[in-house]
Amino acid sequence: MKFCDTCDNMYYLRNLKDDKLYYYCRHCGKEEYNLSQNNFKVFKYDSETKIKNKSINEYTKYDPTLPHLTSIKCPNESCSTNRSDNPDKPDVLYIRYDDKNMSYMYMCCLCDFSWKA
Repeated sequence: MKFCDTCDNMYYLRNLKDDKLYYYCRHCGKEEYNLSQNNFKVFKYDSETKIKNKSINEYTKYDPTLPHLTSIKCPNESCSTNRSDNPDKPDVLYIRYDDKNMSYMYMCCLCDFSWKA
Protein backbone atom coordinates (compact mmCIF):
# COMPACT_ATOMS: atom_id res chain seq x y z
CA MET A 1 0.00 0.00 0.00
CA LYS A 2 1.35 3.37 -0.98
CA PHE A 3 0.42 6.84 0.25
CA CYS A 4 0.44 10.27 -1.37
CA ASP A 5 3.49 12.44 -0.59
CA THR A 6 1.38 15.62 -0.63
CA CYS A 7 -1.65 14.82 1.56
CA ASP A 8 -0.82 11.37 3.06
CA ASN A 9 -3.98 9.77 1.69
CA MET A 10 -3.90 6.32 0.16
CA TYR A 11 -3.02 5.98 -3.51
CA TYR A 12 -5.36 4.09 -5.85
CA LEU A 13 -4.49 2.36 -9.08
CA ARG A 14 -5.84 3.43 -12.43
CA ASN A 15 -5.38 1.86 -15.85
CA LEU A 16 -4.24 3.83 -18.89
CA LYS A 17 -5.50 3.03 -22.40
CA ASP A 18 -2.28 1.16 -23.25
CA ASP A 19 -2.70 -1.16 -20.22
CA LYS A 20 -0.19 0.66 -18.04
CA LEU A 21 -0.96 1.33 -14.40
CA TYR A 22 -0.39 4.50 -12.41
CA TYR A 23 -1.13 5.70 -8.90
CA TYR A 24 -3.53 8.56 -8.25
CA CYS A 25 -4.78 10.29 -5.14
CA ARG A 26 -8.54 10.76 -4.80
CA HIS A 27 -8.06 13.62 -2.35
CA CYS A 28 -5.58 15.98 -4.02
CA GLY A 29 -5.47 14.53 -7.56
CA LYS A 30 -1.72 13.86 -7.64
CA GLU A 31 -0.65 11.15 -10.11
CA GLU A 32 2.50 9.04 -10.02
CA TYR A 33 3.57 7.15 -13.14
CA ASN A 34 6.85 5.54 -12.03
CA LEU A 35 5.75 2.19 -10.63
CA SER A 36 7.95 -0.74 -9.82
CA GLN A 37 6.64 -3.91 -11.45
CA ASN A 38 7.73 -6.01 -8.45
CA ASN A 39 4.66 -5.05 -6.43
CA PHE A 40 2.01 -6.26 -8.86
CA LYS A 41 0.55 -9.61 -9.70
CA VAL A 42 -1.88 -9.79 -12.59
CA PHE A 43 -4.64 -12.38 -12.63
CA LYS A 44 -6.69 -13.16 -15.68
CA TYR A 45 -10.11 -14.47 -14.81
CA ASP A 46 -12.20 -16.06 -17.51
CA SER A 47 -15.81 -16.20 -16.39
CA GLU A 48 -16.76 -18.31 -19.40
CA THR A 49 -14.72 -21.34 -18.35
CA LYS A 50 -16.84 -24.26 -17.37
CA ILE A 51 -16.40 -25.92 -14.03
CA LYS A 52 -17.08 -29.61 -14.38
CA ASN A 53 -17.58 -30.48 -10.71
CA LYS A 54 -20.48 -28.30 -9.71
CA SER A 55 -22.61 -29.71 -6.96
CA ILE A 56 -25.38 -28.62 -4.65
CA ASN A 57 -24.81 -28.44 -0.92
CA GLU A 58 -26.99 -30.91 0.98
CA TYR A 59 -28.44 -28.07 3.08
CA THR A 60 -29.60 -26.14 0.02
CA LYS A 61 -32.93 -27.92 0.17
CA TYR A 62 -33.78 -25.97 3.33
CA ASP A 63 -33.60 -22.63 1.53
CA PRO A 64 -37.21 -21.43 1.18
CA THR A 65 -36.34 -18.95 -1.59
CA LEU A 66 -35.39 -21.62 -4.16
CA PRO A 67 -38.00 -22.89 -6.61
CA HIS A 68 -39.36 -26.43 -6.20
CA LEU A 69 -41.01 -28.76 -8.71
CA THR A 70 -43.41 -31.59 -8.02
CA SER A 71 -43.80 -32.70 -11.64
CA ILE A 72 -40.31 -34.26 -12.01
CA LYS A 73 -39.48 -37.64 -10.54
CA CYS A 74 -36.09 -38.36 -9.07
CA PRO A 75 -33.85 -40.49 -11.34
CA ASN A 76 -32.45 -42.29 -8.29
CA GLU A 77 -34.14 -45.70 -8.30
CA SER A 78 -33.82 -46.13 -4.53
CA CYS A 79 -35.65 -42.85 -3.84
CA SER A 80 -38.98 -43.09 -2.04
CA THR A 81 -40.70 -41.24 -4.92
CA ASN A 82 -40.05 -44.22 -7.21
CA ARG A 83 -41.59 -46.89 -4.97
CA SER A 84 -44.63 -48.65 -6.38
CA ASP A 85 -46.28 -49.08 -3.00
CA ASN A 86 -47.30 -45.76 -1.46
CA PRO A 87 -44.81 -43.44 -3.25
CA ASP A 88 -44.00 -40.07 -1.73
CA LYS A 89 -44.83 -36.90 -3.59
CA PRO A 90 -41.78 -35.72 -5.62
CA ASP A 91 -40.06 -32.59 -4.40
CA VAL A 92 -37.21 -31.40 -6.63
CA LEU A 93 -35.47 -28.04 -6.47
CA TYR A 94 -33.63 -26.55 -9.40
CA ILE A 95 -30.82 -24.03 -9.84
CA ARG A 96 -29.58 -22.54 -13.10
CA TYR A 97 -25.79 -22.90 -13.16
CA ASP A 98 -25.04 -21.86 -16.76
CA ASP A 99 -26.81 -18.73 -17.94
CA LYS A 100 -25.44 -18.86 -21.46
CA ASN A 101 -26.66 -22.38 -22.24
CA MET A 102 -29.63 -22.29 -19.84
CA SER A 103 -28.41 -25.40 -18.01
CA TYR A 104 -30.03 -26.43 -14.75
CA MET A 105 -29.00 -28.55 -11.81
CA TYR A 106 -31.66 -30.47 -9.94
CA MET A 107 -31.76 -31.96 -6.46
CA CYS A 108 -34.29 -34.33 -4.94
CA CYS A 109 -35.24 -33.01 -1.52
CA LEU A 110 -36.10 -36.48 -0.24
CA CYS A 111 -32.94 -38.44 -1.04
CA ASP A 112 -30.43 -35.58 -1.76
CA PHE A 113 -29.65 -36.99 -5.22
CA SER A 114 -28.53 -34.29 -7.67
CA TRP A 115 -28.26 -34.29 -11.47
CA LYS A 116 -27.76 -31.89 -14.36
CA ALA A 117 -29.88 -31.34 -17.43
